[in-house]
Amino acid sequence: MDFNAILNQVLSAAQETVKKTASGNSTTDKVAKIGGGAAAIGVLSMIFGRTGGAGLAKLGSLAALGSLAYQAYQDYQHKQSQVVPVTEMEFTQSVQQSAELSKVILQAMIAAAAADGAISDREQQAILSQAGDDAEVQQWIRQEMYQPATVREIAQQVGDNQALASQVYLAARMVCADLARKEIVFLANLAQALGLDEALVEQLEKQAGF
Repeated sequence: MDFNAILNQVLSAAQETVKKTASGNSTTDKVAKIGGGAAAIGVLSMIFGRTGGAGLAKLGSLAALGSLAYQAYQDYQHKQSQVVPVTEMEFTQSVQQSAELSKVILQAMIAAAAADGAISDREQQAILSQAGDDAEVQQWIRQEMYQPATVREIAQQVGDNQALASQVYLAARMVCADLARKEIVFLANLAQALGLDEALVEQLEKQAGF
């Protein structure tokens, strides 16, 4: 399964969808009109249907997510006098070495979207009906909806890769635009599980515009 393609579809569709909010069409209609893939529509519908997700419009692509995360990481480095600076190339290469990059980011986004409560049966069916005929995609989305990844499971995949951890947290934070109590708890637990320094989390929040 090409998780890179699915994630890029989700991010670019989010960007285009927000640009078209002046029309009265549903989120699904908007995404369909701009050519978003079926899997992207399904995941995006869930993300936008839960807590807003409009912050994802700031991204538009996996590369843009990495760039924002690096800018936050660089600002964090500048404030840590004893930290050896990391170049953007080193930061990017560190993430690219993770074959599961897009998968774990998508898992974190879905978990964040579900953090304020369980996804209803109606929402699940609506999303699956939009996810296309690819059995592998259907199965993966169904599993993630029925049982979203825990912060521990997400952190285990990330390991001690701070570059990847920064992107995972930033993507999850973008989904949780308007923080409810459960979302605050989820993000705090995610940051802790990922081993992110509090000062770095603050920079990621700032970079995300919160």
